[in-house]
Amino acid sequence: MELSAAHGFYHCRYCGTFHFPDSVDDQGVRVLGPAEKPFACPVCDVPLVLAMLEHSQVHYCGRCRGLLIPRGRFAEIVGRRRSWAEGPPVMPIPPTKDALGRKLTCPTCGKRMIADRYYGPGNVVMDGCPSCDTVWLDFGELKQIVDAPGADRGTRDRSRLAD
Repeated sequence: MELSAAHGFYHCRYCGTFHFPDSVDDQGVRVLGPAEKPFACPVCDVPLVLAMLEHSQVHYCGRCRGLLIPRGRFAEIVGRRRSWAEGPPVMPIPPTKDALGRKLTCPTCGKRMIADRYYGPGNVVMDGCPSCDTVWLDFGELKQIVDAPGADRGTRDRSRLAD
């Protein structure tokens, strides 16, 4: 089967069948398989695999369940997920005192990532690479950002109500 990485599925040209990978956890990550150029996880040093998160291609660690995402796609994913958020917001858990001191190496370019507070909702410290403009999210950080209180949560239906 051939991977259609842009669309997140496999297709067999011989028999015409499709395979749509299932999500592996509550983040909505669908593992596609090994990446052409595998990167090592900055946290646990195992090879990252190619995955889909919504309509965006990302790299995923099957061991620590972290995500390596281009910064522009990260912003799109957060915006979309917060606008579609349902249920009551959850007050975010404060980061640990040593979170800002973490030193990770960027899997993409090999330079040092910068641990900094995410200045959106969620009260998380995330690691970003200023050189290649990618972000690393530990497991649970995306959910904490999406679930945090804010006026932009659940706004997808508000535009229809105003019509």
